[in-house]
Amino acid sequence: MAAEDRFKKPVVEMLAKRAGNRCSNPDCRAFTSGPADDTERAVNVGEAAHIYGANPGSARYDVSMESVDRGAITNGIWLCGNCHKVIDDDPNRYPAGLLFEWQKSHASWVSEQVGKTGAVVRRRYEERHLEEFGKLSYLAERIISEKGDGWEYHLTAEVLRYEMTPVLRRWSALKKGFYMKPPLPVGLREFPDWLSVRMNEAQGIVSAFEGLISGEFERAWGDPGVPGNDRDIVETCRLFGEMCASALLWEEQVRFVSVQDEWQQVAELLRGAAGAIIEEAFKLPEFIEETVNDPVATGTYKLTLVLQLPDQWSENLEAAMAIARDSIIAGIQSGDIDW
Repeated sequence: MAAEDRFKKPVVEMLAKRAGNRCSNPDCRAFTSGPADDTERAVNVGEAAHIYGANPGSARYDVSMESVDRGAITNGIWLCGNCHKVIDDDPNRYPAGLLFEWQKSHASWVSEQVGKTGAVVRRRYEERHLEEFGKLSYLAERIISEKGDGWEYHLTAEVLRYEMTPVLRRWSALKKGFYMKPPLPVGLREFPDWLSVRMNEAQGIVSAFEGLISGEFERAWGDPGVPGNDRDIVETCRLFGEMCASALLWEEQVRFVSVQDEWQQVAELLRGAAGAIIEEAFKLPEFIEETVNDPVATGTYKLTLVLQLPDQWSENLEAAMAIARDSIIAGIQSGDIDW
């Protein structure tokens, strides 16, 4: 286990305090500290448990998480030693989502027990505030509620991963030929119009990509020293995810199309053009997490995402179009093609 994966002492102490030194399992809630025989000492049976495991092979380990995130308070829950062992011995019965629910429910319960009306009201506000976002990952919800250091960037990376991972997996499956859809027949005369629509769609996807990358994220994060807007961040991430979903739909359209032999080479050249956007887009959350989690990160960091077609792609497309047109004209003249 890397040092960053472990909970540091301040995190452990804060988890215990926020849990009221009670186990966060709602069916347990045992006291986790009490008097020892020595009047100058206390007994502690509580443990800071990782929701997503700290190292490969551990319960609920998520390979996509950065080490610093595994050791962050947002990935922790306070439990007694017995409950800690139970959840780690049976991770299928105790998935990460359930533990996040335990933590959230326990925080509300503790607030009520200590009689802090303000804390209770704040918890209700947080619950209502989270309702405004719709479906989010548990980790994203906790980042929004906790709003620790660099929360704007951690939230961006988490929501991007949540929105984009299904698209990336689907794109990977499409490239490997793991699923099929009924092919859409496009006739000999209809193909040029079909191609024009696809090219306009591709340009729209690229424009959306450039607009979101070049300005919208920075706007949502806010000026230096000014808190960002969580709703703007989530909305921008979702737009970025929708852009990736549009790229995937484009790829499906050009792969699951049935064209005449004359246009086959043109259709084949389109494959992969939008998929490259998905692969470039997924570099963004990785870059954000690596930068924010760098303990010596200072100054300005720049990520360059390149939307680049294969070498001589435009020339090859023009050549394929010319060959197709010549073949069609020859077929019309010979009477083999009824135009």
